[in-house]
Amino acid sequence: MELPQPQAEEAVSSNDRVGKKQRDREEEAGYIMDDLKSGKSVLLLQETPKAKTSHCQSWRCMPRKRTGKPVIKSHYRFMLKDISVPSKRKAEYYHVTCLERLLPDLSALVRDGHLKMDGWISAPVDSNVCLESSAEMVADWFKYGGRTFDLGCYANFRKDHREWDNDCSTRWINHHLGHGEQPDNACNYCQSLPDPEEPKKEDYFPDDPSVISLSQMLASMSGQANIDKCGRRRRRA
Repeated sequence: MELPQPQAEEAVSSNDRVGKKQRDREEEAGYIMDDLKSGKSVLLLQETPKAKTSHCQSWRCMPRKRTGKPVIKSHYRFMLKDISVPSKRKAEYYHVTCLERLLPDLSALVRDGHLKMDGWISAPVDSNVCLESSAEMVADWFKYGGRTFDLGCYANFRKDHREWDNDCSTRWINHHLGHGEQPDNACNYCQSLPDPEEPKKEDYFPDDPSVISLSQMLASMSGQANIDKCGRRRRRA
């Protein structure tokens, strides 16, 4: 069945747009990969500094399409750092989701040494997530090449270990300061009783980490549906 002429032209035009988007995406990804493979550049995941504005360099930046501005407002960003000339600090910045559209297999970049962490990476302070647990989760994602454990594993282990450590410290302080030189039948140290067993990390974690995309992991520990915050552009009245 042949489409009427206007519908046929519209279908062709739509296909052309889709094809151009794909070609642009492949071309841009090719430029980035060439820089990485040549050793000219390295890709770094960073926490976005609050003091200085950075703009996403993706040709088809989605936040720019929706808001009209490519400003990176999220807690995380990518920096494509030129390391060919150490004396010159040249870099390009990207939204995490924008770069993930260009280079979907970020885990391969980690394994090949092209993608690294730049300093401390954790959940936002206002996310109500333990910063240390989230930092471990991110570090493991890089350690295991795109795989990590559920945030609850880290949080539960840290909670129980902290309680165990506090309990041992309290018992030790009470032993020395609480009853002086007089033995106490309720004191573990006076009775030469062992401390409660220290929580073991292997009891809280499965044998193998799970595959998860970087943007999904960062969103989950930030308590957000999308890590690159962007509302839709307002229509003029």
